[in-house]
Amino acid sequence: MKYAIVTGASTGIGREVSLELAKNDFEIGLVGRNLDGLIETKEEIEKTGGTAKIYECDLSDIKDITELVEEIKNDRRRIDLIANIAGVWHGKDKVFAGIDFDKFEEKILTETMSVGIIAPMFLVNKLLPLMSDGNVINLSGTFENGGKGWLPYYVSKRAIEDFTIGLADELKEKKIKVNCISPSDTATESYRKFFPQYIDDSISPNEIAKQFVKIINSKDTGKIWVIKKNMNPSEGFHK
Repeated sequence: MKYAIVTGASTGIGREVSLELAKNDFEIGLVGRNLDGLIETKEEIEKTGGTAKIYECDLSDIKDITELVEEIKNDRRRIDLIANIAGVWHGKDKVFAGIDFDKFEEKILTETMSVGIIAPMFLVNKLLPLMSDGNVINLSGTFENGGKGWLPYYVSKRAIEDFTIGLADELKEKKIKVNCISPSDTATESYRKFFPQYIDDSISPNEIAKQFVKIINSKDTGKIWVIKKNMNPSEGFHK
């Protein structure tokens, strides 16, 4: 059975990707800081006969990430997929959008960039020795209306796209594929909470999860796949 590390696995896209991978014969390492959410994801996976382990980790804290890497290395001798899904675009009761850049709190700036790009780079850097082939799949976003008002999140996602392109080029001879999925607005729990007026125009997290599986089973590398509602993902990619 193959093994996947999925960040942001406590809710939303991360949870749906974890469930879809479990249905496709992956054991899952569930990474996130919301322990209750991770437990719920694990229980849902186990209901379908799948297997998962929880790795509670604050991806904005390099010490936590270092401890996570050591724990994974102690548990596994091989990893087949690293899915970098976690991102910071809201807090418990507030969306980090519609904010002038000079009004962003330092904590939000650092957390957004740490979770969005530093943590993915660190995880791949440290876990690559456990991959002889397999996949790295990152998550971006289409930002159809640009980055105005939520520039830190926008920059973190543009950075993950550049990381995808560069890493794919570096790993092409090692049989490790690197791709990125760039979805438009997605009907996650958080999106429903903060933007209920746009739900009818948003795509299902499960659509994104299914695209993860398609990419794993393809020969593609170095692509950034755009997914929009009612769009066939095979229609194209950008960059």
